[in-house]
Amino acid sequence: MSGKRRIAIYFSVLLFFNHMADPEGLTRIPLLFILKDHLHSAPTGMAIFDAVVQIPAFSAVLFGIVRDRWSPLGWRDRAYFLVAAPAAAACYLWLASAHLSYWRLIAGIFAAKVACQMLDAASLALLAVVARRHEASGKLNALSETVANVVTIVSVVAGGWMVSHVATRTIFLVAGLCTCPIFLQGFWKPRAVFRKTRSDFQAPAPETLPQLFRILKPQARRLWPVVAILLLYNFSPGWYTPLFYFLTDSVHLSSDAFGLCRAVQFGATLIASAVYGELSTRWSLKKLLWISVTINIVPGFMYLLIRGLVGAIAVSAIVGLLTGFVIVALFDMLTRFTPHGLEGSSTAIGYSVFGLAGAVGDIVGASVYARAGLTPCLVMDAVATAFILPILSRLPEAPVTNDQASPPLPVNA
Repeated sequence: MSGKRRIAIYFSVLLFFNHMADPEGLTRIPLLFILKDHLHSAPTGMAIFDAVVQIPAFSAVLFGIVRDRWSPLGWRDRAYFLVAAPAAAACYLWLASAHLSYWRLIAGIFAAKVACQMLDAASLALLAVVARRHEASGKLNALSETVANVVTIVSVVAGGWMVSHVATRTIFLVAGLCTCPIFLQGFWKPRAVFRKTRSDFQAPAPETLPQLFRILKPQARRLWPVVAILLLYNFSPGWYTPLFYFLTDSVHLSSDAFGLCRAVQFGATLIASAVYGELSTRWSLKKLLWISVTINIVPGFMYLLIRGLVGAIAVSAIVGLLTGFVIVALFDMLTRFTPHGLEGSSTAIGYSVFGLAGAVGDIVGASVYARAGLTPCLVMDAVATAFILPILSRLPEAPVTNDQASPPLPVNA
């Protein structure tokens, strides 16, 4: 088996179960309906729940700093797989063991998110290291986005079905079981992934905490436009809680139908990721960003045209194609601009800002939706996305990888 195939298999397995075990994975749709139908939460209450349990994601940079500075037993990322995976499983077992309340649900999901965020920091930093070593940022980020969307499709279909067919306790038990392969992967060390080359030592990891903050200084001009773009794109007041309540209350979609629409959306996103992986071998990153951001300014307004399930499926497919392309482009951008030796910290900054922007936008959107409906939420989202265009004009050129410099080689070759 070739090295590229081993890399593809390694990250496919790791990212698949990482996303499945995360509270944003298999349990995401069940949590929405548990909060809405069983705990009778209003849109604002649901948005606040999401914001609280997403605090670890907002603090992703702290997990990245831990990953960059501390290598338990010299095992680095594999050590975090061995520790954090059982911790996440324990949280789900605790939720499955007793009657749920709003605060118990917050506590259990928050703790599971902490464990999963450590897994994210380790796995994404490892991906950034390997992508740089093999000069295949576009390919590996497309693979990452593809896996994420496969997981989402499985999760929303299974989650939507489980809401009405499976006990809540069983849902949490299955989520806990998804952490087992991650734990076992801590013992797997394929040479193609963990072999060090000279490029891995060009900028050694900093030895003192103050040095880490060089990525926060004004001199780090290449990173700050990236952070601003991620923040603006995911400030989406119309896309999370407001859209969920609109589709289930105004359009009257059932949990199964809602899960089906989400699956269609992420299936289309999967196609967009594959298209991006191919185009990244031919076009510059900046050109791909201009195209993807421009076409993502107004697609949310199509949801206002929905009158039933067929329309919801059609709009979900179109939106999935458009948003999927831009998301993989944005995180390809983040990977290419991460400094050597600080892959964990700088990647985590991007994910922290991305998550924080989403939570703030959701709280704002839930409040506006309760008073004025979905339309003004979508207007705010379109304005925030449009503000990305002036920043793109000042974004420096990304490093050229052999995605563009040589004939394309498939990741699984």
